[in-house]
Amino acid sequence: MAIIISHSALINDSTTDSQDGISTDSQDGISYDALWETLLRKAEYPVDYVAQISECRIVERYPDGFLREAVFFGKDIVRERVTPRRDRWRIDFEVLDDPRFTAVINELDQDPEGRFRYTVSVVLSERSAQRITEVEGLLAETDAGVLETARQTAETLRKVTLGTAAA
Repeated sequence: MAIIISHSALINDSTTDSQDGISTDSQDGISYDALWETLLRKAEYPVDYVAQISECRIVERYPDGFLREAVFFGKDIVRERVTPRRDRWRIDFEVLDDPRFTAVINELDQDPEGRFRYTVSVVLSERSAQRITEVEGLLAETDAGVLETARQTAETLRKVTLGTAAA
């Protein structure tokens, strides 16, 4: 049984120019290119972006991505194969050795009004999927955690991207 929990959050409020349905600039100075660069930095240096990660190092680089070791909650070391896919506006994190998750996906897109949106999707391991359906309230708790992660990350992406553009 596979369970995927996914939530989206807006990064900015509105955009101006739109070309082929994809805007490159927004009224608040956020562009897709700038957002993408911030999302890449988040993947390589997550300590500044993800509260649960206290340490991270890149172990190996590949032509299409890298292998990282991240320390979650100050104790859990998790290895992830990270594959940026700029053509799809997403970064895939294949979780190699965590009993709870098998993958995490970070995506950028635009809603029908042209606003930039961040989506995080978490793929639970079979064991976690089974447990989440057996323990009352665990699915709602996990869902709420993913939603909060989406909101916090969208806000951080906005702040960092605007800060980088202003520098």
